[in-house]
Amino acid sequence: MSNLESVIVKSSTLDLESGGLHTINIQVNDDMEVTLIAPKRSKGNALINFQGQGKLKLNVVVEDSADWAILEMNQSDLSIQFDERWTLNRNSNVLLAVGELTAGSHNKVVNYDLVEEGAVLNVRGATLVQSKLEAILTANHLKGNTYCEINTYGIVLKECTLKLDVVGFIKSKAKNSKTHQTSRIMNFDTKPNTSVNPQLIIDENDVEASHAASVGQPDVLQVYYLQSRGMSRSESLKLITLGYLMPIVDVIENEVVKEALREAVIQKVAESCLI
Repeated sequence: MSNLESVIVKSSTLDLESGGLHTINIQVNDDMEVTLIAPKRSKGNALINFQGQGKLKLNVVVEDSADWAILEMNQSDLSIQFDERWTLNRNSNVLLAVGELTAGSHNKVVNYDLVEEGAVLNVRGATLVQSKLEAILTANHLKGNTYCEINTYGIVLKECTLKLDVVGFIKSKAKNSKTHQTSRIMNFDTKPNTSVNPQLIIDENDVEASHAASVGQPDVLQVYYLQSRGMSRSESLKLITLGYLMPIVDVIENEVVKEALREAVIQKVAESCLI
């Protein structure tokens, strides 16, 4: 597979061509707006890296019958305010993984708009909160026969804060739509610094909708088992953390990039203070 790299340092629009792996590096600076377009019937993989600080408005338009696997990696240890809007058109399909593994303080408002029939979106989120993260993720089913699933798995370290709202909104006349969400958060602090709020807003009959959410401490039996095998408590917690975060790597098919991302996740976890 070819590797097509784009560096975006200011507001711009970029078309994603079929084939290969697109690596898109966005350097956030003050206020900026970026638009990515996946053309009709295109197919490929994309890795989007975020650096810098400021406000970013990101628009991603997935045109008819486009099929993409995309991995977003926030690598900024500063502060970014994200305003994202994804537009999925007729018979488009997106597998999206989102990695939040930084020590920065970030705010995210993300709208996933399924605007035509046949649009399908699967979101996998892996979050290692080392400072503060506030996020509102909303799946908007604007037409019938659309599908969205949002699965978020996260670790919140001591003295850190996570506020996560996940919303499934099926509008009137969007029959046969399906919206599902699962949020699993492991809190390494005994203080109430984690808030997960699942919401379903259903304005139509003949649909499917579900949500599940849990916030808790590390499983003492898992930790005990790993310690009984010779691991320290810190090593045990890091291994459990890797189990939460690693699945996002499998979204990208390129083996070289996949291995590099795997090493990056391992390094982030190794550098974090879990106890």
